[in-house]
Amino acid sequence: MNIRGGRILLFARDPGGANTIIPLVQPLMETGYDVRLYGKDVALRRYADANFAATDIMSAISEITPDEVELFLRKLSPDIVITGTSADDKTEKYLWQAAGNLDIPSIAIMDQWVNYGLRFSEYGVSEIAKYIKERSHPFLPSIIVAMDEYSRMEMIAEELPAERIVVCGQPYFETIVTYIPEPSLLSDCNLCNMIGEDDFVILYASEPITGTYGEQASDFWGYTEKSVFAALVRALSALQAETSRRLLLVIRPHPKEDREGLTDIVASCPGIQWSVDTKTPSMALMRRADLVCGMSSMFLIESVIMERPTMSIQIGLKRENPFILDRRGILASVLSYEELCIQLRRIIINKEFSKPRFDVISNPVERIISEMEKLLCQN
Repeated sequence: MNIRGGRILLFARDPGGANTIIPLVQPLMETGYDVRLYGKDVALRRYADANFAATDIMSAISEITPDEVELFLRKLSPDIVITGTSADDKTEKYLWQAAGNLDIPSIAIMDQWVNYGLRFSEYGVSEIAKYIKERSHPFLPSIIVAMDEYSRMEMIAEELPAERIVVCGQPYFETIVTYIPEPSLLSDCNLCNMIGEDDFVILYASEPITGTYGEQASDFWGYTEKSVFAALVRALSALQAETSRRLLLVIRPHPKEDREGLTDIVASCPGIQWSVDTKTPSMALMRRADLVCGMSSMFLIESVIMERPTMSIQIGLKRENPFILDRRGILASVLSYEELCIQLRRIIINKEFSKPRFDVISNPVERIISEMEKLLCQN
């Protein structure tokens, strides 16, 4: 049976999902498949940044409901559906459900080591307490692609069906490993003008914790992006007096985040030099930073893969650590303000850098295409 030339629907909604889908586009087209790239919200911007033309799914669906999504899928008539895994949007969930109803195989690619089961439940991130009470997964694709064996075991522990989980790696990680930086990519002129040759650049990669988890964010995690950022600003302000090097704090807001909540904090501390950068490609920005800080986002994992000095700050954490590198004993999170000051002084003043190593699975795109073709042959 010749399966090449079949129609493939690719879809993502979140930035992380888009990052897993983008590396598949060109290889699938070059192999001869009819690729239909769809997206929604932030994913559309990621596609554009990668120079891929995509269709906004909202131009083809009047509203995201099970019936409308199934009607869309029936009209498009793909041979297989491949998606990311949003935690707070139901488009992917309804696509898997509709694909199942229409006997179309589907693949969901995980991008992070967090909220595994939630992505296949009826709940969003802001309803995580409800999910924990009644753990169920009514929305399941034919196959769930796991990043590694560790994530597969964690998924099984969250009661996702083991027979549907295959380990292929994370497609975006291959992009990171093979990345060659170009100095010209530091395209934010304000940032370029601000950075001096001897400046110590601290990059803060934020997350929309408050926007995602709502009013329960601090109670649930024990911190928010604002409380962590305020602690970082306070510690850097104290350290600036101990070094002749200028400390420059570069803020990288999440695409779904309101930057003003962060800039108000740093603006109230006149001793800190800072800038907001939303334009520079993330990997180019990591290359220029002397230290990458954040909480538990994929940004930090990318930084470690790129062998950049990296710090996970989760002061106040009161539940299982969501940062995979801490759980695996690769890079411990900073959990107190006192420890934050010690670690920053060690890195900035004493110049003691550590670069933990995180090995990733090679050839994830080829592995995913192989699993896809197995499904197509079965169908």
